[in-house]
Amino acid sequence: MITLSPTSSIALFLECPRCFWLDKVKGIARPRGIFPSLPGGMDRVLKEHFDGHRAKKTMPPELDGFSGSLYGDIQRLDIWRDQFQGLQFHDPCGITLKGAIDDLFVTTEGLYAPIDFKTRGSPIKEDTHEFNRNQMDIYSLLLEKNGLKPAGFAILLYYSPRKVNASHNIEFHAEPVKIHTSTENALKVFRGACEVLKGGEPAPGKNCGFCGWGGW
Repeated sequence: MITLSPTSSIALFLECPRCFWLDKVKGIARPRGIFPSLPGGMDRVLKEHFDGHRAKKTMPPELDGFSGSLYGDIQRLDIWRDQFQGLQFHDPCGITLKGAIDDLFVTTEGLYAPIDFKTRGSPIKEDTHEFNRNQMDIYSLLLEKNGLKPAGFAILLYYSPRKVNASHNIEFHAEPVKIHTSTENALKVFRGACEVLKGGEPAPGKNCGFCGWGGW
């Protein structure tokens, strides 16, 4: 069974359908470089930070201005955070859509918004969040398919280093960005990926450096 994730598979499909098809149908993956460990360490620390507030039923200061609470079922959340389990949707076409969320926000109306942690080397720009829009759309779709009504938005939390303080600890600046999400767009993208997988090998991507590489 083929499983698609928003951060790797769907992102690859949107970048180059041919590379996506080769990966999922032929098992020919793009060459990969060394993955840095720092983002994973930050992710772990931030989840512990949020879980501490969850246990005390308080809101992290990064979410000041948001009316609601953190999702309370930590056992269920741990499953949804796990990259091997996550939130899943098994489509009748035989393809599974799966994503692992960082955290979950519940509005005062009982609606659900995914929270995603992002680590950057510098403060965000005006359009930084656009790079993560499809990912957040898909997380919202996965929530909907698992019986949780989406709030229609997601919260991206960007953390960037600010300075080394007197205690020799690095201080980070946290900036939350609330973005609109569309489950309709997520489903459209997912269906498009499924159609590519059902067909023959797509043409090389015009702007794909891998397709233009000799022997690929």
